[in-house]
Amino acid sequence: MDTNFNTSAKIHQNVETLLPMVEQWKNEGNEVVFTNGCFDIVHLGHIDYLEKSRNLGDKLIVAINTDASVQRNKGLSRPIIDQMSRSHLMAALAFVDAVVMFDEETPLNLISKLIPDILVKGKDYTIDKIVGAEIVIDNGGKVETIELVQGYSTSNFVNKIKNE
Repeated sequence: MDTNFNTSAKIHQNVETLLPMVEQWKNEGNEVVFTNGCFDIVHLGHIDYLEKSRNLGDKLIVAINTDASVQRNKGLSRPIIDQMSRSHLMAALAFVDAVVMFDEETPLNLISKLIPDILVKGKDYTIDKIVGAEIVIDNGGKVETIELVQGYSTSNFVNKIKNE
């Protein structure tokens, strides 16, 4: 049994370092799944979502908003956890094969370069609102939405902590 782990090897600072790995996976016949998010305070909802995402294909890429991107999207009080810590937490999950950060408002640039086979978001999104859906579909891929675990959201946890 292999007991050597290296979460850093799963983390990519940009798409250019990830692209050769994705091309190799595809050449080997693997279905590549892509999802994204802030993943600020990791909770059961995230774990359930990511595990279900990975089960849709063979390799799972998780794109994480940089700290600056989170602040632009969620406000100056976020993220709670810095981008390197969030990246390592995601990379430590056995069902996550690669983690890449993005600084833009959306992961459209990543999706257009990686062209995943399956693009995943939560059921709180409709396919017409999922960034990159058209690119994936136009390239023969699928877009899937996953039921979210009720009562689990980072914003709810942040509010609960503030009110304690």
